[in-house]
Amino acid sequence: MAGTRSQTIDALKGIAILIVMLGHVLSWNHMEDDYLYDAIKVIQMPLFILVSGYLCGIGRPVKTWADYGRVLKKRALAYLVPFFFWIILQHPLTAVSNIAETLFALDKGLWFLMTLFLLNGMLYTAQLLGALSGRWEKPVFWLVYLGLAAFVVLETLLGWEFLSPGLTRLYLPFYLTGYLAGLHREWLARISGAFRSTCFGIALAGFLYLVIARDLLDVGSLLLLGQQILSSFLGCYVVIYLVSLWKMGKGKDFAAWLGGYTLEIYVLHFHFATVLNQGRTYELYTWQGALFVLASFAVMSLITGAIIFVTKKLPLLDFLLYGKLPQRNRQGH
Repeated sequence: MAGTRSQTIDALKGIAILIVMLGHVLSWNHMEDDYLYDAIKVIQMPLFILVSGYLCGIGRPVKTWADYGRVLKKRALAYLVPFFFWIILQHPLTAVSNIAETLFALDKGLWFLMTLFLLNGMLYTAQLLGALSGRWEKPVFWLVYLGLAAFVVLETLLGWEFLSPGLTRLYLPFYLTGYLAGLHREWLARISGAFRSTCFGIALAGFLYLVIARDLLDVGSLLLLGQQILSSFLGCYVVIYLVSLWKMGKGKDFAAWLGGYTLEIYVLHFHFATVLNQGRTYELYTWQGALFVLASFAVMSLITGAIIFVTKKLPLLDFLLYGKLPQRNRQGH
């Protein structure tokens, strides 16, 4: 991920959202299988979290209370406004009770937004306290960050459900890995192409083995959870490596352009995953099933794109639905 954000990182986000969309077409139409769907499931959200952590790693670190307030405000507007507004939009008559219910079970709503906000908040808090400690910056950063991580693990062990700490715990390794990759991107850029290629071959072989031979959605024990996390890292590396090799051109330009609308697509697309479903169940590995998946994906994409195009013309909806401030206000934050 050592490339520039303007192309490779945004293209990676674009590929990630396409993977998410395909996965939702399969799941919402009850076409999950033990191979393709498992592969999608273990890659889609870890890849997004990795990229988010990387962008934090290449960004300006938090050094002062002013920086801390500024960046948390920015993240709250971007993530929490759409998180809460979509609950209100979908449950206007019971908004308060549904918000309360969702805060104790984030996967009832747009969990990704709240979980990403929490992961950002943990890191920025560690950055701030590390910077304020002066020459002890790095030790204090790790003391605070690992302490917060330990608290999240403790929450899960005690069975606490507020803000679904299990989700934060699950995705924390991916966010931290992305952050460290961004922080040390110059060192990573010096790794030889031959070594990268060897790692790619190992990752691809390991990922394919796990997808074919194992049930990656079973996380009933720590061993099985570790197996899923390993498969996620391997699969993410495979995608990252392939995108990094992708030469400049219309295809990569399109993926990068799409990557600029990942949040908009994320909050909208799944509502239209079953538009073509007339109550019939399709087998994925048949020509009828494959055609249905392609048609459903195309229709879902067209409807999603049309809604994004219209709603982004209205600044208030752009803010409430997607957490996007008008450009002039964005620059001030």
